[in-house]
Amino acid sequence: MATKRIFSINGSTINNMIKGLFANINDSRFVATSKSGNNIVNLPLLLVIFAAILFPVILIVGVILCVIFKVNISIEREHKKETKLIENI
Repeated sequence: MATKRIFSINGSTINNMIKGLFANINDSRFVATSKSGNNIVNLPLLLVIFAAILFPVILIVGVILCVIFKVNISIEREHKKETKLIENI
């Protein structure tokens, strides 16, 4: 017997998904650190994405420089939800 799955997509569902995506991107930061642990760049991820779209040559040069100078690149995101630890009784 075959099972059917029905997905309904409307404007509000798409709007909520886009808002959630931008909220996640706004909470994220682009961080480049040197071998010694010093922050070289600490920018919002949305700004980095727009700069990469508008200036792709700078993106390529930046990646080449990061490889040459062995810079660590990371995307960091702060979690705003509080996590509760479960206590053993």
